[in-house]
Amino acid sequence: MKPNLDLTLYLVTDSGILASAKSNKTLAQTVEEAIHGGVTVVQLREKQAETSEFVKLGVAVKEVTKRMGVALLINDRIDVALAVDADGVHIGQDDMPLSEARRLLGDDKIIGVTVQTEEEAEAAIAGGADYLGIGTCYATATKRDARVANQGPHGIRSIWEHSLKVGHATGHRVRAVTIGGINAHNTVHVLTCTRSLSTKVPLDGVAVVSAIMASDSPRDAAGLLRRQIEFGLHSSWVAKQRELDSNVRGSAEMCAAVTHVFERARAPASTAVVPLVQHITNTVVINDCANACLALGGSPIMASDPSEQRDLAPAVSSVVVNIGTISSSQMNAIRESMREARLHNTPIVLDPVGVGATASRRDFVSELLRDYGAHVIKGNAGEIAALVGSAEMRMRGVDAVGVGFEDPTRVVRDLSRREQCVVVMTGKVDYVSDGCSVYAVHNGHQLQSSITGSGCMVGTAVATFIHSVAHDDPLVGALAGVVAINLAAEAAASRDDVKGPGTFRAAFIDEMHNLTVDRFARGMRIEKL
Repeated sequence: MKPNLDLTLYLVTDSGILASAKSNKTLAQTVEEAIHGGVTVVQLREKQAETSEFVKLGVAVKEVTKRMGVALLINDRIDVALAVDADGVHIGQDDMPLSEARRLLGDDKIIGVTVQTEEEAEAAIAGGADYLGIGTCYATATKRDARVANQGPHGIRSIWEHSLKVGHATGHRVRAVTIGGINAHNTVHVLTCTRSLSTKVPLDGVAVVSAIMASDSPRDAAGLLRRQIEFGLHSSWVAKQRELDSNVRGSAEMCAAVTHVFERARAPASTAVVPLVQHITNTVVINDCANACLALGGSPIMASDPSEQRDLAPAVSSVVVNIGTISSSQMNAIRESMREARLHNTPIVLDPVGVGATASRRDFVSELLRDYGAHVIKGNAGEIAALVGSAEMRMRGVDAVGVGFEDPTRVVRDLSRREQCVVVMTGKVDYVSDGCSVYAVHNGHQLQSSITGSGCMVGTAVATFIHSVAHDDPLVGALAGVVAINLAAEAAASRDDVKGPGTFRAAFIDEMHNLTVDRFARGMRIEKL
């Protein structure tokens, strides 16, 4: 009978990392601490060790894993696995064939296989592998021999999706982890973005090396990783999201939910939680966005120095990233801010201003989505077109140019599904999707397009309202922000003292502040598409 195999937090050892870190712990002590922290399976991978040393290490680690009820797998070496009576082996594409490994080990041992393509995954499943190690997710110093360049979460998801389809067709239960550059900062993003789009089934866990082996406290490092894994698998909004084929909330039901979010934000100061909204935004709109945040009930902080991000992160409620006037220094601040936000599971609103205008902006936004992802992407039609690779719209500077999408509903839904986030596409009609549903917001006024920063303030509004529902229903928070901004614009434009763009700008902020729950509920025009 095969040992129990829990793939949730898979530790791959590396004595070389312990040596370079000048750790005073033995490998067995490190493994024991890591298991106390939450590691659920251990792979002993010692590429440089002689056979006798490998067996010696295996015996010491096996004593720990057996005592603590965790499976021990040996990397590549069938002889070492047999010598120490390990629970199984993990083999790569250049190692012993799966069929031969099974013949030598028998049916009661676990065999995992590294796969980097759909074809390799299909072959491993057909050969009876007990699990797949899908890689490489991100570049890593511990996996220099990867035959396929780091694939990012999207590439891993493609292999996982295909594996599930093959397993379903052949009656095999498919289990898998991903490996390569995984750490506490990106674990939730990786588990979110690698979920199957068709079945919503997540990976069984993640495999790590340096994130634990290089830590001064393997127990603490494993504990943090385990908490992030549990969050990614069970507590993130994508984990809670209803099936894609369910026909969820109609317009009236959604209006009620959106009003509730707005009402909570407008509660008396003594009871409302005032969100601290971190902005790394463009220099043209800093003042407008700060005032909009205040007027809508938030507290803005405009900190764009990379060195501040770690200290600020624990207190921040949501993060707005706006690349309108991007610079090298700001790029580094954005990376640090998003990295820390991911560690604290703080919602991120990404405004890819002018992303289609230059290759530099496109590359940077692609990097951000690959490495950190976002809870909400907010952009105009030209920016969304650049993200999906559509020629229906294009960018002229930061402005969208074109006749519009033939099917905007499909565009925002597809991007939302691809990036596993809410997408807000602004325009004469605003479209908002969580990948399951798409809603159109018919509020707003043409004067919004006559002032700089009106679109950027939408990002601020979304971040102000999303913090309380980010891990349950960010779609509702995003809609609340879009509706609030548009209703304020309608109210401002109707005032007698508004004569044009200049007076509209000041009145716009006033009406954000003056917006009541009653006016919000009566004025919003949301349509389910």
